[in-house]
Amino acid sequence: MDLLSLLRNAFKPAPPKRQSAGFKDPQAPWRPFKLFMVTFIISGFIILGAAAGLVVAYMNELPYVSDLREYKPSQSTKIFDANGNLVKQLYLEQRTLVPLARIPMAMQKAIIATEDTHFYQHWGLDVPGILRAALVNTLNHKVIQGASTLTQQLARNLFLTQERSLSRKIKEAMLAIQIEKAYTKDEILEMYLNQVYFGNGAYGVESAARTYFGKHVEELSLSECAVLAGIPKSPNAYNPIVDVERAQRRKETVLARMQSEGYVTAQEAEAAKAEPVQVRRGEVQNAPYFTEYVRQQLAATYGDNAVYKGGLSVYTTLDLSLQDMAQRAVENGLTQADKKAESYLKYFFKLGEKPTLQGAMVVIDPHTGYIKALVGGRDFNASEFNRAIQAKRQPGSAFKPFIYAAAIDNGFTAEDVVIDAPVVFTDPSGKQWKPINFENRFFGPTPLRKALANSRNVVTVKLLNKIGVNTAISYARRMGITSELNRDLTLALGTAEVSLMELTSAFGTLPNQGIRVEPIAILSVKDANGRTLEEHSTKSHEALSATTAYIVTSMMRDVIDHGTGSTVRQAGFTLPAAGKTGTTNDFSDAWFVGFTPDLVAGAWIGYDDRRSIGKFLTGGVVAAPIWADFMKKATAGKPAKDFPVPSGIHFVKVCADSGQLFTPACRKAVNEAFVDGTEPTKECELHNRSGNIMEEDLDSGQAPAKSESDDEDDAAPGANKGF
Repeated sequence: MDLLSLLRNAFKPAPPKRQSAGFKDPQAPWRPFKLFMVTFIISGFIILGAAAGLVVAYMNELPYVSDLREYKPSQSTKIFDANGNLVKQLYLEQRTLVPLARIPMAMQKAIIATEDTHFYQHWGLDVPGILRAALVNTLNHKVIQGASTLTQQLARNLFLTQERSLSRKIKEAMLAIQIEKAYTKDEILEMYLNQVYFGNGAYGVESAARTYFGKHVEELSLSECAVLAGIPKSPNAYNPIVDVERAQRRKETVLARMQSEGYVTAQEAEAAKAEPVQVRRGEVQNAPYFTEYVRQQLAATYGDNAVYKGGLSVYTTLDLSLQDMAQRAVENGLTQADKKAESYLKYFFKLGEKPTLQGAMVVIDPHTGYIKALVGGRDFNASEFNRAIQAKRQPGSAFKPFIYAAAIDNGFTAEDVVIDAPVVFTDPSGKQWKPINFENRFFGPTPLRKALANSRNVVTVKLLNKIGVNTAISYARRMGITSELNRDLTLALGTAEVSLMELTSAFGTLPNQGIRVEPIAILSVKDANGRTLEEHSTKSHEALSATTAYIVTSMMRDVIDHGTGSTVRQAGFTLPAAGKTGTTNDFSDAWFVGFTPDLVAGAWIGYDDRRSIGKFLTGGVVAAPIWADFMKKATAGKPAKDFPVPSGIHFVKVCADSGQLFTPACRKAVNEAFVDGTEPTKECELHNRSGNIMEEDLDSGQAPAKSESDDEDDAAPGANKGF
């Protein structure tokens, strides 16, 4: 009988009652049962139809699980230093994909024992587990146990939200069944272990191993595997950074489950339980200004999406050991500068108004251009402004080596004498300017070597006037200065604003025998599959002759040995080195940039609002000690290495005062370097037989009251003001 006939019979009206009282209808007892059965069947069809419709509706909403083979989860970009040390990761989700073969069996078994003991038996859903959890939760009137399998969790993490709803659970179950049909258990386990969240920004077992233990996943011990396996249930509660004791208790629970499942022996479990939980961060929270500098370059090339999700591997020039030394040197130097500036600040600022003194440092290999260390400020968390790169400030007398390099390269010698005496310059508009020295005094006939060592403003301005402003600018450009430069004689006193990066890099031309090398931070970039996207090599050109570079370097050695940078020697740094101090008007910027044969470094101190650091707090007083502190550590244990002498250099013994050939009457001799053919031929005419200075050789009767200025720098009141 078909359904239609059954329905007709069930609802057919009863026949009229017979008149005979003893007659019984044989169909009467079956009619209620028929009615129930028909209703049950109809309800079943309705429910099945509704369920089928719901399944079809959800199926249309679900993604294709086959897409998992092409699925590329967000991976972090890793920045490494020159020695392969991980410096920082950039990510929205901190994740590094690893194959199952790299994940230790202890880690796999710990996760299975903790999250899904029947993983290798079920088909996506653990029905006994679901019934058991339902019973326990019902008896306790609250949710105590869950029954989601690893496959369900994977489906939820990849395709769904964490919303607690019946529809989400249905979709999750449907996806889990499809995933089980499309992939092997090992493939599912590998995807899960690379996807699950372990807290503290770490997704997947490799990132978790790096985050909590500073190891790669294959290096984890049984105890560490148990710690990690206990985290996914509640990442904020069980991760050892948040609560070590709670993580330890959770670890013991995981080990007990592993033992009950037969994955470890009782002895192995007890040994692992006894091992304390010790967090060792794999990512060094270091070089924040450098890594931000690198991030900006990556974002400009690849875009933010690739940087934060693409899993790039970025290999840089940074040396973490030198970076640490630079950071410590800047912090120590700022602490000392704060103390020196304290009385000045108390005098000029009310209580509670004390500004924050900032500092910066750049360290470069002059032969390769590799940026080895970069400090852009006192505290990156407080201010991300990179004062080593983004800030442009007047370098003061730290700009003078470019003037002297241009002069030497155009025929001047280190012993040529310029008269340090009053002079007035008039610009085309008729405005007059009279440069003065820091000491507000003049020193008469001064060899260029001594003028640079003691940072004589007047001599440098006169020298610039002789060689021409345009000539000096062209040499500064060739050596690496890219900022706008003013085309007047105040350029000699460092009135044009430059960055610490370009100034330090430009100084690197000198120890590199006149070869200018572009600074570089990124060596290579690889994608998540290891394919090289870009590689960088050293870019260089000849800016100076090797002989000029050597002579200017020789002159700058006197800055440290006898001049305004002598605090470097006083601080205990003894290796061959050269450098230059710089202090701007009103003592608002203090600089020291110097180099050894293999390392060039620049240090700067100042306030962001350009207020004065404090009277007499010059580059030699507050910046040079930072440089010395760093260099002492950076060169510790290394043999002394001198600057190589290029061919074409000839050494001649000359008078320290006149620069002419030394005679017995001269008071002090200098073994001076000259380019072949430029050495002096006349004996000293400045001293008579008794060693006295002859009056007729002085300029306007101005006696050189002081020839050295070891304790003072080079900024003079008004020195950095224009014509």
